[in-house]
Amino acid sequence: MDKILNYYNQFDEWGRLDREPIEFLVNWHFIEKYLPPIGSVLDNGAGPGKYSMKLAKKGYKVTLTDLTPKLVQIAEVKAEELGLTERFDGFFTADARDLSIFYDLHLLGISSHLLYIGRKK
Repeated sequence: MDKILNYYNQFDEWGRLDREPIEFLVNWHFIEKYLPPIGSVLDNGAGPGKYSMKLAKKGYKVTLTDLTPKLVQIAEVKAEELGLTERFDGFFTADARDLSIFYDLHLLGISSHLLYIGRKK
């Protein structure tokens, strides 16, 4: 787990999605296509919250989680900078594999990153 935290603590994930916008644009196309017009969303493994901010701008109530405390902090700052703080139910440092902190959870999908956790090489 330390390797993951160390990697994301030194990596500019927000900037990466700006520099390489295809990933964001394709993902956003499908997110927007399949979400209901209103509601609450858990952005689990949200990193710095690029998708969360877009969801909040569209009017969704968003709860953000990520394993990396630094990225959760960046997301909080971004929400404040963009005037979106009131659209968030919270910013949590949490392992995407353990969502027991939430008592009422409905998942739209699963992060592809989780498929490889725990597999032997």
